[in-house]
Amino acid sequence: MSKFLLLLRSENTEEENKCYIRAIEEFGGEVVFVRDTDSYDDVLKVLQEVYGILLPGGYDVGRLDYFLIFYAVSHQLRLLGICQGMQSMTLWRSDDHLVSIGNQSHHQKEGYVHSVLLDDGRLEQILGANQIKVNSYHYQTVLSSHYFRVVGKSSDGFIEAVEDSNQYFQIGVQWHPERMLDYDDVSRRLFLAFVKD
Repeated sequence: MSKFLLLLRSENTEEENKCYIRAIEEFGGEVVFVRDTDSYDDVLKVLQEVYGILLPGGYDVGRLDYFLIFYAVSHQLRLLGICQGMQSMTLWRSDDHLVSIGNQSHHQKEGYVHSVLLDDGRLEQILGANQIKVNSYHYQTVLSSHYFRVVGKSSDGFIEAVEDSNQYFQIGVQWHPERMLDYDDVSRRLFLAFVKD
């Protein structure tokens, strides 16, 4: 059974963490944890035994985000960034910052909120569609991505998905697929590919 690292952010609730854990375990992965207060040495010990990394949502770019992204890229590990995790991926290797969306159009907890248009790439192949419906729960956004290629935008122009250009499974999505597993086949395809492919 492949192991996947989940970063436990101090601001996330037990309920939120359970959604990420379930999304990995349901498709046959084993979850190991690091906390955002752990030392880099302790995190490195865990990283040596994992197949992939899940960077979850949260409030802001955390101390370990860039460290974990660098490790995933340099060791060709699987990487899935969700919401804040995706934002960290876009900001990596840049001096850019998060900016406020300025309204509530992307900050609703339940159900489908808006569509995302996907460019050709690995994510579009995995999901089997170039337009999908997603939930949305973020009040900040990013204006560009530096290392990772932008492959998805909302209908109002916000970056919603990025991926590695070398076809490794290193994907970031702005929405929360872990909260949609019970009713959304696209979300299930994403986690199946992350854990199994």
